[in-house]
Amino acid sequence: MLSAQTEYSHFQRAVWDLLKGLSREDVVDPDLWRQVRLLSVVGPAALPVDKLDRYNRLINDMLAIYNGATVCAHRDPFRCGLHLDPDITQLMSRSRDWDELDHLWTEWHRLTGPRMKPLFEEVVELSNTAANLNNLSDAAELWMFPYESATLRFEVENAWDEVRPLYEQLHAYVRRKLRDLYGPDKISRHAPLPAHILGNMWAQTWSNILDVTLPYPGKHFLDVTPQMIEQGYTPVTLFQLADQFFVSMNLSAAPTSFWSGSLLEEVEGRPIVCQPSAWDFCNGKDYRIKMCARVNLKDFVTAHHEMAHIQYFLQYRHLPKVFRDGANPGFHEAVGEAIALSVATPRHLRSLGLLRSSYDDSAQDINFLFALALDKVAFLPFALTLDRWRWDVFHGSLPKERYNCHWWRLREEYSGIKPPVLRSEVDFDPGSKYHVPANVPYIRYFIGTVLQFQIHRALCIKAGQYTPGDVHHPLHKCDIHGSKAAGEALGNMMALGASRPWHEAIQVLTDGREDKLSASALRDYFRPLEEWLRQENLRTQEPIGWSYDGDYCKQSIETAGLQVYGGYYNTASSWTSSPAKIVLMLSLQLAFVAFFD
Repeated sequence: MLSAQTEYSHFQRAVWDLLKGLSREDVVDPDLWRQVRLLSVVGPAALPVDKLDRYNRLINDMLAIYNGATVCAHRDPFRCGLHLDPDITQLMSRSRDWDELDHLWTEWHRLTGPRMKPLFEEVVELSNTAANLNNLSDAAELWMFPYESATLRFEVENAWDEVRPLYEQLHAYVRRKLRDLYGPDKISRHAPLPAHILGNMWAQTWSNILDVTLPYPGKHFLDVTPQMIEQGYTPVTLFQLADQFFVSMNLSAAPTSFWSGSLLEEVEGRPIVCQPSAWDFCNGKDYRIKMCARVNLKDFVTAHHEMAHIQYFLQYRHLPKVFRDGANPGFHEAVGEAIALSVATPRHLRSLGLLRSSYDDSAQDINFLFALALDKVAFLPFALTLDRWRWDVFHGSLPKERYNCHWWRLREEYSGIKPPVLRSEVDFDPGSKYHVPANVPYIRYFIGTVLQFQIHRALCIKAGQYTPGDVHHPLHKCDIHGSKAAGEALGNMMALGASRPWHEAIQVLTDGREDKLSASALRDYFRPLEEWLRQENLRTQEPIGWSYDGDYCKQSIETAGLQVYGGYYNTASSWTSSPAKIVLMLSLQLAFVAFFD
């Protein structure tokens, strides 16, 4: 694989050298010009050999810091060597000990971000140089290039504005439940949420705190894993059912070679990277999945997601290589997740004989939607913030002396999330997230999350299972299995690959009704939950929104009732904005970091 990737990189560079001088006047055919245009933007591969080598070394060095970081356990200095995965991740997801979570969060951020900041600054410079060589203004424009929209920043901001009312209701409810757990002395009624207690190192999803926030603890939403085991399901069964899902919609069956070439379960004695992945070997014949599947509901849904990638490969295999991709970088994942939304419904599971009893309980419905919202709705502001921050960095509008302050200003603004301890420019907290040292764009995950609901709603309308405004047939209960009309619409969209801008692909799916990113479908999907959250927050008189400091760098200390180390935000403290006090606090933190380094 590595050999093939190296060879392909050399090919990309050679093609770029040939095509970079062509103009629109040189190529008459619009499809051919689109191919030329896509092949003429090669990212960092455009750098001279010495600078490209330096760029790759910097990425490798940052990832070495990230992957090599280990911490010691809380209150146990002899239990050290804890890695992010699986050790710290599991502790963050399961622990409800405020001080332990504070320790893990602080140590992970201390041992990763600050050490890579000088390297990151050099990567920014080289990324912008690469963008200039691709005839683009900076790396932000380079990263936005695949979306073919001069107004992408406005589109994602508008989508977030649509989601925000739902997010604020979810945020308020979760804050109350966590205040009940940890006490009002640690979380006030108006405060942002501390980042370390949300079950995830970056507070990007909140699924791991479901146990302490579930609306109806006695009403468990369905898990048909026991029925699957009882009926003799195997890992291969999961993928066979996923294949049948697409065949039922009159789409393509996986070729015979898929079943012989794929690796669908763990092989004893053979080390395997088990992260689920779908593979297109680019010859129009060979498609495979690599996944260590187990018989449970989670992997059943994941199998359908991965098979959606295979279906996408099959639908656009007739196109030239440069067009054999999703309509934008978030499209492949959006299609896979849209299929997953149907697969996890009681209606679909009942059609497979996995759910025998009637499932029409409003409490279970709310629990189901709430669990999904902790994953998908809570994720959106984080996904937007990460690249909004990097766009500002690449544009040059954010000096390196304000990297960390700007990061937390954006996190508070979009997410209502704050660090558990005092931060300064000694820290580099964005670097504690993998995609920053890897220099991988992230906005695709925001766009893909919003798009999956647009795609799901469009397919449900085609299947005749949803009409906007019909409260008797809510969107979250739709299952497109067996719908030829939905299959035709999905197939037509996937068959375009990247041969047309993604706005046109959405038009094909929606019969021209939609041509841009919109979160209205997401709001439709979660409407029953949003109404429930609104009523619950009214009942408990929970404030909606949060108080945050618009200039985090200038006022961070006076808005934090915290210690230098191990403290937390709550309400505004009695500290004044005395410069002497600010200097003292920062000096103490600098001394602390220096001592432990």
